[in-house]
Amino acid sequence: MQILASSATKSETPKVCLRENLDRPPTTPEAAVSESKERFRRFVERSADAVAMVDCEMRYVSVSRRWETDCGLGCGEAIGRSHWELFPNLPEYWQQNARACLAGVLEYSEFVAGRSPLSVADQIEGSLGVPVKWVFQPWKNSSGAIGGLILFAEKIAEDVAQTNCYNKFTSNVSSPQLETTLELTQIALDNAADTVFFTTSDGQICYANKAACHLFGYSESELLNLMVSDIDSQLSVSDWPEHWEQLKQHSNLTFQTTYKTQDGACFPVEVKINYLEYGGCEYRCAIARDISDRQAAESGLLEAKEQLQAVLDAVPGLVSWVSSDLRYLGVNRHLATAYQMPAELFVGQKVGFLDTSPKFNDLVYDFFASAQNKTSQEVITNIRGENKTYLIVAQKYHKNTAAVFVGLDITESKQSLLALQESEERLRQQAAKLERALLVLRQTQTQLVQTEKMSTLGQFVAGIAHEINNPVSFISGNVSHATGYIQELLHSLELYQKHYPAPVPEIQDWMEELDLEFIKQDLPKLLNSMKVGSERIRDVVRSLRLFSRTDEALMKPADIHECLDSTVLILQNRLQAKGGRPGINLIKEYGDLPRVRCYAGQLNQVFMHLLTNAIDALEEGGRNPKKYGKMPSQSLLSAGGSGTEIFNPEIRIRTSVVGENEVAIAISDNGPGMTEEVLGCIFDPLFTTKCQDRSTGLGLAISQYLVVEKHGGKLHCVSRPGAGTELIVKIAIGND
Repeated sequence: MQILASSATKSETPKVCLRENLDRPPTTPEAAVSESKERFRRFVERSADAVAMVDCEMRYVSVSRRWETDCGLGCGEAIGRSHWELFPNLPEYWQQNARACLAGVLEYSEFVAGRSPLSVADQIEGSLGVPVKWVFQPWKNSSGAIGGLILFAEKIAEDVAQTNCYNKFTSNVSSPQLETTLELTQIALDNAADTVFFTTSDGQICYANKAACHLFGYSESELLNLMVSDIDSQLSVSDWPEHWEQLKQHSNLTFQTTYKTQDGACFPVEVKINYLEYGGCEYRCAIARDISDRQAAESGLLEAKEQLQAVLDAVPGLVSWVSSDLRYLGVNRHLATAYQMPAELFVGQKVGFLDTSPKFNDLVYDFFASAQNKTSQEVITNIRGENKTYLIVAQKYHKNTAAVFVGLDITESKQSLLALQESEERLRQQAAKLERALLVLRQTQTQLVQTEKMSTLGQFVAGIAHEINNPVSFISGNVSHATGYIQELLHSLELYQKHYPAPVPEIQDWMEELDLEFIKQDLPKLLNSMKVGSERIRDVVRSLRLFSRTDEALMKPADIHECLDSTVLILQNRLQAKGGRPGINLIKEYGDLPRVRCYAGQLNQVFMHLLTNAIDALEEGGRNPKKYGKMPSQSLLSAGGSGTEIFNPEIRIRTSVVGENEVAIAISDNGPGMTEEVLGCIFDPLFTTKCQDRSTGLGLAISQYLVVEKHGGKLHCVSRPGAGTELIVKIAIGND
């Protein structure tokens, strides 16, 4: 992109005293300050010179119409764009001077950048392709800080620049060198790629290079007989005087026109003309370039831009594209319609100027501040008083100097999702309530079954105990009397034998047949066995009565060891060897326990279930040694247990006081143990790993209910496959 001639002459380089307006402290509120800045922008825009106003990032804030014309830009197209984007080939010292002015080191900078190969220190290769005199100085905002630069561009006529350079170069050369230089200059003009021709003050062509002859289809002699109006279809003979005066006034002009060839074909060109004076004569030097391809490219670009705009307008969402300085570059039809504003009003405005979506503003700021090339985020914005939720998808482009933001309205889907989530939450709550109700129902069912079972069992046990107790008491009470009577009879026999040593033959025969001596020895033993048996029956009956506890409906202090012993006595037959299984060794490690306030009958049920499960596990391990592998020879409560090929079943009961007001009863076995999966289900009602005909799956569930719910205690299990199982009951001691 090229900045061309300014209407100011070299001696009229504009210097604007900006401090008078920008450094003056504000005498009005913010509105007045904003109005002052706006007036200054309008001043720049309406300036007849090539003037531009940039911020501290060298992005255009305002430009004059002459600046846009010389750059070949449309109205407002430069706003927001970077100066380095329009002029990528400016020399390093240009950038250094700009930075110095922005930093406050320089208050004013003026220099020339030109393209002449004979350049000196202040005329080197520039991005404009023509010698340009640059002037810039900083402007300050209302707070006194430098807000950017004011730029002026003035093109120096090429012939003047070349003449100056030529004079400087040839002032110290000899005549042969000068002739050589002139020859080289002539060769360069004749073979230049651009069309170069000179005309006199009346419009007569007086020189044309080879490119001009080739372009117009004339020979050199034919072309020198033509007027400018013969090849320029837009410059008539009547328009020439005005054109010549304008050229003399400005020294150089740049414009676009249409040239025609000898065969009548027309094509667009860009013409740069300079006013020259030489030898007392006036000349017009024209350098023309065919811009057909450029116009075709611009037309294609415009068409592509229109197509892209049509596509973006068809997108069912809010589309905007923003520069990295956080200004709108454009918006689509939907976004402009949503805010009831023309799309053109968005261009150049700062993001957030509508003050309707702070979250969108934060998204734009954070996105450009990050290294991400794309992002997406949900944003709530207010459109015409209504809050809506948009899914914003952003993508950077143009080397991360700009980004496009597409917002899709997801308000309805968001509301539907929220309603669905609320419905799911209600369903989850209902399911949780049903699950809790089912659990309560199962517990109630288990409790009812167990209550009925234990009630029936208690009545049955109490009846049997009562019926057995009466005859046993009768037998036990009479055995002692019978023993005394028999002792007296035996003593009487001894007296008869002593005083009547010669009994009649009949008595002698009977005594020999009776084996009186054996009876005398065996009869006391028999009576003693009867006594032991009756005592044993009495202990069993007492254990049954203690186990049933049918007469205890309230919590009372009880002896835990007595409860354990009565339960063990009832299960004594299952501890004995049977079915190829050795007897189960029962080890009691009783601590010093106080009497515990509890429901003794319910604790007896717990001990019965725990001991029964331990016995079942040991019997299962004995029946399937290959299934469970090596059985530990000692329980989990013992230290130093080791695996062995010989299965010695063992149950260990240990009691102790835990803390200040709690007792623990641990029942362990050295059976096969359980996996973690099974261990997590053992307290579930109806869960069992045994055959259905041997177990109901209620034992441990009932035990947990009685310990936790009835006694406020704890029941937990520790087990590992092949390492046995330990069940620990903890309950509070309570007050006597």
